[in-house]
Amino acid sequence: MKSLTYMKPMVSECWKHKDDEEFRKMVSEGFNNPRYLKVERRGDAYFGKTVYEIGAFGNAVGFFAEFLFTLIKLYFAEEKGFVPYVNWQEGFLYLDPEVKEKNGFRYYFDPVSEVTDASEAANVVRARNIHISEMQNERLHTYGYSVTQEYLEALTKMTKKYIRYNEDTKAYLETGYAELIGDKKTLAVHFRGTDYRRQYNNHPVFITIEKEIEKAREVFDRGGYELLFLATDEEGALSAFEKEFGEKLVYFKDVYRAKDGDESVAYSHSNRTAHHYYLGLEVLRDEYVLTRADGLICGTSNLTLSARIMRKAWYEKDYEDLIVLDEGLNHNAKSFADATH
Repeated sequence: MKSLTYMKPMVSECWKHKDDEEFRKMVSEGFNNPRYLKVERRGDAYFGKTVYEIGAFGNAVGFFAEFLFTLIKLYFAEEKGFVPYVNWQEGFLYLDPEVKEKNGFRYYFDPVSEVTDASEAANVVRARNIHISEMQNERLHTYGYSVTQEYLEALTKMTKKYIRYNEDTKAYLETGYAELIGDKKTLAVHFRGTDYRRQYNNHPVFITIEKEIEKAREVFDRGGYELLFLATDEEGALSAFEKEFGEKLVYFKDVYRAKDGDESVAYSHSNRTAHHYYLGLEVLRDEYVLTRADGLICGTSNLTLSARIMRKAWYEKDYEDLIVLDEGLNHNAKSFADATH
């Protein structure tokens, strides 16, 4: 395999390598080409294999955006015959200085392969975000929140093959589910507020609390559900649903939620111990209930898309009711990339 660097070259680097034909070719052709890969030699570990190191996407994306991008990169590694290694460090929004483990993926999940540290690997290819475009857009014909069936099937396959909760996370999720839900027939609802109210360009149109409550009441009564579980990032949504469903409403009371405003809790700060670690763990627990519930009502979001993929990967039964309230995407000049968090 040809060794070509893919890091964006500095002016001084370009001058230093101006007479290097391979470097000039990389600059002119390779930087934005997913087929140009650099193989790094770091040591002798895993000799004979090519390790594909998947770092965090970064750019202030939330937990399940990070998760879905990782699944796409696993799909890339699978196609190329690489051995994947997920290493969420720089750029991972939930990285917590109070946690001893430095790889954010390992906070919650088991390693995806036998590779647990690529620092001394013989052959390493670093994942690039352009690989997402290659797989997601070109191969699976998916753009942003408009997903295709082939995209769902591919990510379901990657989830089934590679994703496992670690023992601590699994115990936390299962205990929470057993204590809150037990064996009661449950309709799960996800209400995404906070920064969805800002209606960023190419992000889903905000679905109001009133619309979700109306649909939840209709499905709850028709389906003979015993409990309604609410996953939400807003305190205000709890009050609205509690007024409608009373003692039938359940939710995790120890979740950090926004009390007001339109800032995502993913960017919040708190003096509680390991705040960022627990933000990730709490959203995983909400998602776990959404994955296992008998029915699901939600808007369009990366969390609920991940829940649907995980259910398809790990459980044989479809939802009795699956209602996705989708009013399309916003089209305006409000760029998520330009937002300050």
